[in-house]
Amino acid sequence: MKNSIITTIAVLFVAGLMFTGCDKELDRPPINVVDPAKILEIKDLYQIQVDSGNDYVFVDDYMLYATVVMDDSSGNIYKEAYLQDSTGGINFYKLSFAGALKIGQYVRFNLKGASIKNYSGKMELIFANILDFGNSMIVQDSYAPIAPVEVTIADILAGTYDCELVTVKDVQFVDAEINLTYATAGGTSSKNRNIVNCEGGTLIVRTSDYSLFAGDSIPNGKGNITGIVTKYVYSGGDVAWQLLIRRPSEVVLDGLRCGVTE
Repeated sequence: MKNSIITTIAVLFVAGLMFTGCDKELDRPPINVVDPAKILEIKDLYQIQVDSGNDYVFVDDYMLYATVVMDDSSGNIYKEAYLQDSTGGINFYKLSFAGALKIGQYVRFNLKGASIKNYSGKMELIFANILDFGNSMIVQDSYAPIAPVEVTIADILAGTYDCELVTVKDVQFVDAEINLTYATAGGTSSKNRNIVNCEGGTLIVRTSDYSLFAGDSIPNGKGNITGIVTKYVYSGGDVAWQLLIRRPSEVVLDGLRCGVTE
């Protein structure tokens, strides 16, 4: 009996050590005092890509503080997110698991091991070589959302709001698309729909077939749409500006269409 009790205590002690070790393993980034010289802003990431080219890898503990402005909860993106600070926005790509970030979180990121790439016009901070993305972040504030900037289609086409959260004012889907859905529910790609203002400016709304609202019908009124601005540069150099919807409740097109008076 005495040996049995001793054995039981030993097992519990070892299990406790293993549990404590796991806690310590998850408590990252292991930087308690941040070096001010190693704090970067999103504009710095853009400059690093310009200076060093694609696939530059951070080998030191550089820190980035930023707010999540789009997550992957709606399925319109997957294992990625969009982050923003006072200097701009950027795409976080190839996260190790879905749901890693939530809209409104203000987070400190350890960039060690991440790489940066301009992918056809969209700036990506890539975490493909980091097995557990959760070990590279510490949430500073669980909900401190950034309000979208109110813009026009012309503002977006001018290139000012790449990867940032905006509300596009006074727009409607083109006549030919008002009987369509955002994308193809059950499909395996993405669909482009087009919004216009009453002056004729056009912007793409791009939606994944995997999004939870892919099969929802496009609203047929005029109003405002909130989403993330992205850019795609074709091989020939032509630029397509796009809007990614975070959730359909942010598509508020309940006014009269252009040219309709009653």
